[in-house]
Amino acid sequence: MQKLLFPLLMVFLATSTLLGQAGDDRLKEVSNMAAEDKMGWTLGTGVGLDLAGMGIINPLVGGGTSRFGLGGLGTFMAKNKSEKSFWNNQVSLQLSVQKLGRSALNQPDGFQKNLDVLRLTSTYGHKIIGEKWYISADLLAQSQLLKTYASNYLSPLDSADHVVSNFLSPLLIQLSPGITFKPNDHFSVQYSPFALRFIYVADDTIASLNIQGNDNGKNTFTGLGSELVGRYTNKFYGDRIAYNGTLRLFSNYLQGPQNIDVLFANNLSVQLFKGFSLDLLGEVFYDQDVKMNIDTNDNGVYGDAGDKQAPATQLTGAFLLKYNKIF
Repeated sequence: MQKLLFPLLMVFLATSTLLGQAGDDRLKEVSNMAAEDKMGWTLGTGVGLDLAGMGIINPLVGGGTSRFGLGGLGTFMAKNKSEKSFWNNQVSLQLSVQKLGRSALNQPDGFQKNLDVLRLTSTYGHKIIGEKWYISADLLAQSQLLKTYASNYLSPLDSADHVVSNFLSPLLIQLSPGITFKPNDHFSVQYSPFALRFIYVADDTIASLNIQGNDNGKNTFTGLGSELVGRYTNKFYGDRIAYNGTLRLFSNYLQGPQNIDVLFANNLSVQLFKGFSLDLLGEVFYDQDVKMNIDTNDNGVYGDAGDKQAPATQLTGAFLLKYNKIF
C-alpha cells in the first residue's frame, strides 16, 4: 500500500489544482454550488439506479440465459453554513445484487452481491484564525446492509456455506478532531493528530472468523492514530459537469504506523437534463486490518480453493443514471 500512497496523493492534489485552475482561468461564468453559497441549512438528495433485466424462455443454443440485476446509489445530505462555522452531513448507500438464469444443475441459484456500502460522514468546523483556519471534527461511520455468505450469495449454497458479513458486522467508526485549512468553498484539508478508529462486529460467529478487522477472539478493534482528509468539490462548464472527491489517509500509532489506511472516493457527474445526470463513481480502499479475497491462483474466481484472504487494495467503479434534488 505504501507504493500506492504517493501516487494517490499526487492524483488528488493534481486533480484539485488543475480543476481549480480551470475554474479560475477558463470558466469565470461558473457559479458556486447552491449548497455551498446558501447560509443556514440546505438539504438535498440523490438517487441513482442500476437496473438490468432480460428474461428468456427456451433460449437459443449458445444464445445466453436470463439475468436480473438491481442496485444503485442513494444519498441524503444536510449542510449548515454561517459566518463562523460549517457543518456538513451525508448518508449514502451503495447497493447492487444480481441473479443469473441457471444453465447447469451445479450452477448456484439465488442473488449474488455486487456492492454493499452504507456510509455516514459528518464534518464540523469553527473559525479560529482569519477566514481560512478552523478547529474541526470529522466523523466517519460505515457498515453493510445485507447478510452475505462466503459464496458471496445472499442465501447459503450448501451446509458448509457460512455468513461472513451482516448489518453492523462490521461497523467502522472513526472520530478525528483537528485543524482544517479551508481557503474557499471548494477545497479543504483537515489534519488530526489524535484520531480514534473503532471496529465493532456484532455477530459473534462472524467475529470468530477474524476477517473483518476485529482483534483475534474479540468483537472489537481500537486504534489511535493520525488522519489527513482532503476534499475537493466544484462545478464546471455552466454547472454541466461536477466533481466531488475525498481522500482519507490514516496511520495507527498502536500497530504498524508505517502502513497507511486509504479511502479515496470520487464522483464525476455529467448533467443530462434538469435533475438527471450520468455519474461515474470510483473508490480505492485499503485497510491493513481488513481482509480481502485475493485471486491467488489467477483463475478469475475470488474465494475458491487455493485463494487466500489478506489485506489488499480494493478498487470499485460504477456508472449510474442519477436524479438529484436540492431543497
